[in-house]
Amino acid sequence: MTNKILYGGDYNPEQWLDYPEILKQDIELMKEAKINTITLGMFSWSKLEPKEGVFNFDWLEDIIKKLSENKINIILGTPSGAKPTWLGNKYEEVRVVRNDGIRELQGNRHNFCTNSPIYREKISIINTKLAQISLKYKNIILWHISNEFGADCHCELCQQKFREWLKEKYENIENLNKMWWTTFWSHSYENFDEIHTPMTIGEMSITALDINYRQFMVKNYIDFFNFEKKCIKSITNHLPFTTNYHGTGNNNMNYREFSKHVDIISYDSYPEWMIKNNLDVAFETAFNFDLMRSTDLNKPFMLMESSPSSTNWQSYSKLKPNNLLSLASLQSIAHSSLSVLYFQIRQSRGSAEKFHGAIIDHSGKSNHRVFKEVKKLGETLEKLDYKLTNVETKVAIYYSWINKYALERTQGPRNEGMDYYENVLKVYKSLKSMGVNIDIVFEDSKLDKYKLVIIPMMYVLEKELAEEIKKFVNDGGTIVTTAPVGYVNNDDLCHLGGFPGYLKEVLGINIDEIDALTNEEKGEISYKDKLYFSKYFNEMITLCNANALGTHNKFFYKGQAAISKNNYGLGSAYHIGTLLEVDGLSDLFEDIFKDLQIEKAIDNKNLIYNSYLNRHYIFNFTDKLETFKFNNENYVLEPLNYIIL
Repeated sequence: MTNKILYGGDYNPEQWLDYPEILKQDIELMKEAKINTITLGMFSWSKLEPKEGVFNFDWLEDIIKKLSENKINIILGTPSGAKPTWLGNKYEEVRVVRNDGIRELQGNRHNFCTNSPIYREKISIINTKLAQISLKYKNIILWHISNEFGADCHCELCQQKFREWLKEKYENIENLNKMWWTTFWSHSYENFDEIHTPMTIGEMSITALDINYRQFMVKNYIDFFNFEKKCIKSITNHLPFTTNYHGTGNNNMNYREFSKHVDIISYDSYPEWMIKNNLDVAFETAFNFDLMRSTDLNKPFMLMESSPSSTNWQSYSKLKPNNLLSLASLQSIAHSSLSVLYFQIRQSRGSAEKFHGAIIDHSGKSNHRVFKEVKKLGETLEKLDYKLTNVETKVAIYYSWINKYALERTQGPRNEGMDYYENVLKVYKSLKSMGVNIDIVFEDSKLDKYKLVIIPMMYVLEKELAEEIKKFVNDGGTIVTTAPVGYVNNDDLCHLGGFPGYLKEVLGINIDEIDALTNEEKGEISYKDKLYFSKYFNEMITLCNANALGTHNKFFYKGQAAISKNNYGLGSAYHIGTLLEVDGLSDLFEDIFKDLQIEKAIDNKNLIYNSYLNRHYIFNFTDKLETFKFNNENYVLEPLNYIIL
């Protein structure tokens, strides 16, 4: 797209059409702040089509022309993420049905059914008109389809589509019954028409039902995205397409699958700065950037939304203190983002997000603290270039949405604390604090470019992935698995013959039993004459070919293996038979780094490091002065500060 970093954010001029002086002022303020890109049209449907079949695009084209005259790029959004009142009220089928069977009233956003023919018809009309407009203006550089896909729907349209999807996947009801183990509690189905989506008023005991529904909803949103894209491409095919990913911890959207369909990966980042410990937040933010960009390493990655100040919807609307805006924004650039974009350019005067942070606040003044920092960062970004290339690393972590789905729904060995996202994040933090770049890999990734791959909580494991892992280790790679690993297949059926299923040979162990720990209990793991704590559950392991590196120091299985290592082919396979705390993970990884001769870029675990395009970014998100060594040179970094080397 460009070798210049895109800087700007969401702009909603439709809110200010009665204030022409503000529209004029905003463009001048954008230029002053070094803004070169804005997103238009995301929530404009009611102004573009105020009544069914009555259209008004004049105001939009007027804004596009003025931005073009001032050399400001446009990311043009399609408005399907927030339907107009007339549409929701007239056509009941476009509104989602919740998992309690109740159809929502018109209101809010993200409450449209992707399978509604009427909704698709209405959005195709408006998208076609937008596509025709896009042909006129060279400053339109990217299509932004809809907004933050992710709401569930259980309406009859979705029920029928779900049944069709299941029939295509399993071919016949006998196969489905076998794979879902429906003889349990006598819940076998006679035909696909008997199946409903998982609802609080229906079947909730079959884990495979929920896992398949999650996958089905992802497929629905991808299909809707492609439908919108097809409408536009029927008119013009000269621009790339994206849609904004969001969340992760509480989000069920499989972005690895979605990234096969976008041209640019874009992400909305809203960390809980100043609400939680800033260093912990920075590690989590780094993980989300790495996760999103890694969903397709051959495609560009961009920060589509972030807040220049506070949000309005988090528990507390905490302000970013001086300089945190710059650190948080540049952190995305360090992770290969081609942009820093904010929500929003101008603060809304009313409704839900009137107190959400913005570049231009209600005063409209350029001497506002946030505006001045945005401007200062704009001057910094003008000095940085961008080009698409991979982040260089030899270390990767597995992430799996199907494991997230399964661990949320399965019962046992614990029904609390099995949070897949949080436990993967703990492993990431342990690695990231060692001063390295990290890629995220998935079930269909190739591993041969890495030296070390960490596989946390791979509870669901199919044979194809196990074979890729075996090949990687046999050829000289090193893996570290953490409990639980290799228990079930994609439909949550336990592997017969014992755990860890397909990885028994490469790990060189048998997992015999699983002991859940109460919230008051902590495991103790002895490793290299030191004790480390663990949580939630312990595996009782029998060593086959593996050697014990660490042992349990409590409970009736005291002295049994807790951390093992197996030499397999030219490589090594470690297993941690519990959920080890960060300090234990860090010390183990430190030893593995030494064995593999993986060099750490910096030597301070309180700093965040990443490199891209031969620029090394070191961030101090703490409130203390920190020192570090880089290339044998000593550096000092003030609180809430950064350095680019």
